[in-house]
Amino acid sequence: MSKSFLNPSETTSAVIAMGISRGNEKNIFKTLISGFVAGMFIALAGIGQITASQTLSQTFDIGFSKFIGASIFPIGLMLCVFTGASLFTGNSLLTLSFLTKDLKFSNLVKNLTIVWIGNFLGSIFTAYVAFYAGIFKSPIIQKVILDTGILKISLSFSECVASGFFCNILVAMGVIMAMCSTDATGKFLGCWFPVMLFVLCGYQHVVANMFIIYAGKILSPENFSILDIFIKHFLPTSIGNFLSGGVFLPLFLYFSYYKK
Repeated sequence: MSKSFLNPSETTSAVIAMGISRGNEKNIFKTLISGFVAGMFIALAGIGQITASQTLSQTFDIGFSKFIGASIFPIGLMLCVFTGASLFTGNSLLTLSFLTKDLKFSNLVKNLTIVWIGNFLGSIFTAYVAFYAGIFKSPIIQKVILDTGILKISLSFSECVASGFFCNILVAMGVIMAMCSTDATGKFLGCWFPVMLFVLCGYQHVVANMFIIYAGKILSPENFSILDIFIKHFLPTSIGNFLSGGVFLPLFLYFSYYKK
């Protein structure tokens, strides 16, 4: 009878293998497309989250509607896991392969940069398509997008870093837990619990925020400057996401299950 899950040491080896495979990919276009599709998946999950939570908020308690929205968002990571699409937050774990000397630092940086760009392009592409599809016609949806986007770019640099750090503890653990499982149900649940928690708590995920902020920019360009978007939000949030998914967790796995 086959095992339904891997133990921590086996999971660490699987993360290292993922890093070797993705980090040493020589086809830049393939990596870019993988990031683009992942950006689309997260944006689509964001649309679902907003639609569900705001629809239910008209009838139910705000806490309940927020929980339902948070419960829908993990579908984005599920789609990435089951198709192998690359998220900047998940690919931050490739640092573990660098620590084990199976991946060059230059290849690590190249992968994360290309994936980040792909995630961004996929996110804003989905935002524009959703706009032209009429998804944002509802005044309630428009208000939520604008309020959320403005709130995010109003956060301080340190707030984005700290919130981004907490966020990717959970998202990267969702990836790890999905890799730990050997069956589809386990992978679904592995993605669902940590990501639901990050959305419910309101932590900052750079790829999810790419969508919501650019959707806000489409609806109200005057409220979103390039400086606010990239320097004041995307940069510190990316740093926070990487510090947890690319430094904290890889070091934990390395010293706990790899280094003898």
